[in-house]
Amino acid sequence: MNVKLRTIEIDAETATTLKQRAAARGLSVSDFLAEIIEADVSLDALERLRKGGQGPWAPEILSEDAQRLADFERTGDGVPWEEVLTWMRSWGTPKELPPPRSRKL
Repeated sequence: MNVKLRTIEIDAETATTLKQRAAARGLSVSDFLAEIIEADVSLDALERLRKGGQGPWAPEILSEDAQRLADFERTGDGVPWEEVLTWMRSWGTPKELPPPRSRKL
């Protein structure tokens, strides 16, 4: 891969912070900054969906969300977030977990 390098000037405190945050994620400063830019572009795309009432902001999705919240408030049945997170982290692994079961919270 033919990468063109550029030099930019930033203050020492910012440089130190970038190096620390990149190292904490096991990334080079260049890769860390690329991730930040990619995330920013993703946020722009999500904002366009929100403004357009599309994706997770589509009327039918918002209606379903409201119904599920009403069901939870009525019954108290749900799944603790930590159990959902553990299940999601198992996706695509050899030890993928079954979905957690809803219960009274």
